[in-house]
Amino acid sequence: MEIALYIRKEYFRGVTLTDKSAHILEFHYEGEHVDVFENGGLVFRFRYVLETKFKANIVEFYIPDMTMRGKGYGSVCMCEILDQLRQKQVTVIRSPFGYALAPIGYTGPDQYRQLMRGFWGATGFEISGDGDEAIQILD
Repeated sequence: MEIALYIRKEYFRGVTLTDKSAHILEFHYEGEHVDVFENGGLVFRFRYVLETKFKANIVEFYIPDMTMRGKGYGSVCMCEILDQLRQKQVTVIRSPFGYALAPIGYTGPDQYRQLMRGFWGATGFEISGDGDEAIQILD
């Protein structure tokens, strides 16, 4: 069974990153896939699947340019996407939490886990008791 979830196909959003710099990001929604651009360059990619009308599972998300990581792009993009899902009545979102899912560029599992705990905390997620997924209840 396929569940339709309609979100504006594309729109611009002004955001402020952790260094207090202002940016205009362009969000492109295509089904369960979101690409975010700045000045025509891809800054964030996000893919999810709807388990039900109210539950979404994150399949992947990343910032392709290593030099842009750690600057706040991921957090502001994730928060904006979660807000759009919340407006469409998604109430639970989950993401696997494991080094095997890490993109290239991390020195090892410990560095990855430490950075991801900070990211999940900044975006309102909690790590499950066994540490294998991040979960957020959207209100």
